[in-house]
Amino acid sequence: MSVSLLLFSHPDLQAAEHLVRTLVEDRMIACGHLFPAGVSIYSWEGKTVRDEEVNVLVKLSREACPAAMEKIRASHPYQVPEILCWSVEDGNPDYLDWVLSRFLPSTKEGENR
Repeated sequence: MSVSLLLFSHPDLQAAEHLVRTLVEDRMIACGHLFPAGVSIYSWEGKTVRDEEVNVLVKLSREACPAAMEKIRASHPYQVPEILCWSVEDGNPDYLDWVLSRFLPSTKEGENR
């Protein structure tokens, strides 16, 4: 098992916090950090859009990324939400072990917790 970081943005701080809490309680992620509201400027459907969003960085096992991304996508209000996951190359071994200890794998084939 290896550790990954997952980044997503969300337009609503309370909804993002609820989602992170759910992911922690479901043992899909070890923890999440919600960054203060920022501004995103992007092109969507031929227009330049400016939105205030909260950015969320979560720490999880690589194996949990697909299920966590699906849970975020399913509860997200955007048609195409930003959800990025990448592997951690190195870090404090004690912290990486703690992150991995929080992961609760499925007990049955194909089960998503």
